[in-house]
Amino acid sequence: MYKGLITILLLLSLPALWGQQASISENEKRIAGLFDSLKISSSDSEKKAINDKITKLFTEELQNPESFSNSYSSLNFVGKVLSDDGKVKIYTWNYPLADKTYHYGGFIQYKTKDKTVKTIPLTVKNEAYQPLNNKRIPANDWYGALYYRIIPVKYRKENYYVLLGWARNNAASEYKLIEILNFDAKGNALFGKLVLKQKNKTHQRFVLEYNAEAKISLAYDSKMKKIIFDHLIPLEPVYTNVYSYYGPDFTYDAFRLKKGKWEFEENIDVKNKE
Repeated sequence: MYKGLITILLLLSLPALWGQQASISENEKRIAGLFDSLKISSSDSEKKAINDKITKLFTEELQNPESFSNSYSSLNFVGKVLSDDGKVKIYTWNYPLADKTYHYGGFIQYKTKDKTVKTIPLTVKNEAYQPLNNKRIPANDWYGALYYRIIPVKYRKENYYVLLGWARNNAASEYKLIEILNFDAKGNALFGKLVLKQKNKTHQRFVLEYNAEAKISLAYDSKMKKIIFDHLIPLEPVYTNVYSYYGPDFTYDAFRLKKGKWEFEENIDVKNKE
C-alpha cells in the first residue's frame, strides 16, 4: 500500500488547463530529480532533508511571475490544480514515513487585484494532523492534504474558494474534506470560513474520515451547484464513532450552494446525475 509517493498524486497532476510550458528551467529539472530521490528513499531523516531541498528550490522557482502559467509537466509527483476562475493555483505533495503516516508540502499562488502573483508556502509545523470542523487555520500551521478541486464562490461582498481534498491519517484510516479558503486584507491565506450549514450549525470545514480500504466519492456538480459525497456508516453499531471502521452505504448527501452559503442535504437522489 505504501509504495513511495502515493498514487493519487498522479491523478492530481492534471493537464495544464492554464497554459503550456515552453521550456523546463534548471530549477524544475533539479526539483524533479529530488522527487525521484524522495520516492526511493527509505530513511525518514533523509526524506526530510530531500523535502527541505525541494521546498527551497520550489520557493525560488515560484518567484518567477510566469510560474503561474507554467504546467510543470515534468513534476509528476506534485498535484497541481487551478481554480475555475483561473485566479488560484495550488501545488501539493506528500511522502510516507516509517510509522505509516505521511508528511505534506505545498504552495498556494493567487492573482491579486492588481494582477500580480503572490506565492504562499503551506507549512506543516511538526506533523500532519486531521483538522477540526470549527477552527481557523493559517497557512503556516497547515494540517497537510492533497487538493484536487478549487471552486470559486462570489456572492455580494463574499469571495472565497472551496477546496476538495484527501489525506491519510495512518494505516487504518484516511479522510476527504471540504475546505474553505479565503485571503485577508493583507493577502494572507486562511483556511476555514463559516459557510457550511448543517443541522442548525455552521462549520468552517467538513471532514469525512473512513476506513483506508474503502473508496468514497467527494465531488462537485457544477450544474446542480452541489458538492456530493458518500454517506458513511460504521461496519457494525459497536464501531460507532470509530471512523477507521466507516465506509459508504451507497446513499449520498450533499452541500448545495445558496446565497453564498452551502446548505446540507441528506439522502439526495443521484440516479439522474450524469
